[in-house]
Amino acid sequence: MPNQSPHFQRVAEQYNKLTGRGPYATLAPHNRGGRKSEYVNAVFDAAILPRLHEGDCRSVLDFGSGTGVFSRTLAGLGFRVSGVDVSEQMVHTAGRLCDGVPNVHFQRTDGVYLPFQEAEFDCVIARESLCYVPDDLLEPVLREMYRVLKPQGRLLWLEQVSDAPRWQRHPNAPNLVKRAPEDLRVRLSAAGFVLLDEAMVRTPRFPWIYPVWFGLLPRRLIPALARWEVAWHRRFGGSRRRWWNALLIAECHA
Repeated sequence: MPNQSPHFQRVAEQYNKLTGRGPYATLAPHNRGGRKSEYVNAVFDAAILPRLHEGDCRSVLDFGSGTGVFSRTLAGLGFRVSGVDVSEQMVHTAGRLCDGVPNVHFQRTDGVYLPFQEAEFDCVIARESLCYVPDDLLEPVLREMYRVLKPQGRLLWLEQVSDAPRWQRHPNAPNLVKRAPEDLRVRLSAAGFVLLDEAMVRTPRFPWIYPVWFGLLPRRLIPALARWEVAWHRRFGGSRRRWWNALLIAECHA
């Protein structure tokens, strides 16, 4: 892999430090891989997995694969999965987590160049990873995703977004930016994608996050609660005063 930019080096160092916190370490990192992190992972699964069955999807690029927990889920469902991550330690962690799992492998890259052939994947999935790509490199990364997608292949982009400048950047998360949804739409179009759908997935302080977080509800309820939150937001929306997770589904028309 070519030398990383200073920004990507900082992101890699940040995530290298999370590798000892279990499979959910990269989700709500301040929770240190605990119940809140597990719940956020379940919300993302509930938002994305049903959408994979809408098209003829067999091969998936998991962009920003982290610990490999989502790649493992995808492989268990029969998809051929390639995971990429900027953190070398995360790539090793994912390899260990998926040891013995068929049809899944991992590589290190920052995404500016993806080590794959043109039109190799049916689907690219990015779960809270493109928010770590700086503004000047976001469009080149999206163009790389476009390049490795098959015609009519889809990008499922789940991201933290905000219309409020005060919430788009935070000193406690200097490597991350919550871009405005309109910014994401413009960049998708510039990279050649056609936006098919957009939905709110999760908002902060959703009521039952707290009993889940503090262990007041059994773990077995987490998947059901996650599905309910996704369904609620898709139907009713929610507050846009701070930030939220949005899922954008775009298609490659090459």
